[in-house]
Amino acid sequence: MITNLLYRVSQLERKLANTVIIGTIHDVDYDEALVRVESGDFISGWLPWLTTRAHNDTEYWAPEVGEQVVMFSPDGEPEQGVVLPALYQQQYDKLANNPDIHIKKYKDQTTFSYNRKDKKLTIAIAAGGNTELISDGGINIKGDVTIQGNLKASGDITDKTRSMAADREVYNEHTHKVPGCSESKPTGKIQ
Repeated sequence: MITNLLYRVSQLERKLANTVIIGTIHDVDYDEALVRVESGDFISGWLPWLTTRAHNDTEYWAPEVGEQVVMFSPDGEPEQGVVLPALYQQQYDKLANNPDIHIKKYKDQTTFSYNRKDKKLTIAIAAGGNTELISDGGINIKGDVTIQGNLKASGDITDKTRSMAADREVYNEHTHKVPGCSESKPTGKIQ
């Protein structure tokens, strides 16, 4: 009877100890969205990692080998566990210490930052990077726009008065009265 009781207590202690484990990602299966967690000498089986959404709206952001995580095991059975990324660690510390700031920073140093107090969104793409914004329905910008660089358009550019194509037609087709001569057209066309 005592032996059975001691066995049951040891099993309960083992299960309790396995309920929450802090470890690091040992291996990742990106195709199946599974990871193995390492904590001391222990390496888990393949377990799913948690995400913020996984239904009609979904998000994917895979953890990486070496990233510190928390493994939750219902009933203390690691084979039934799920993995919650991630915990700050000395090598990968927090990006801010301000509750008004939300930042995402990528390995290539690209950052998305929003400061709710200042109402400022900053997107800084790493050197050499490109930005592509696709919206078949169009894009509406309300507010002043400052461009520090060249502007290229594959279509016409229009302001509240007329388009640049209309300006070209006016310029290229107009004539000047030159005293003592017939009317003169501009010598060069605006492309």
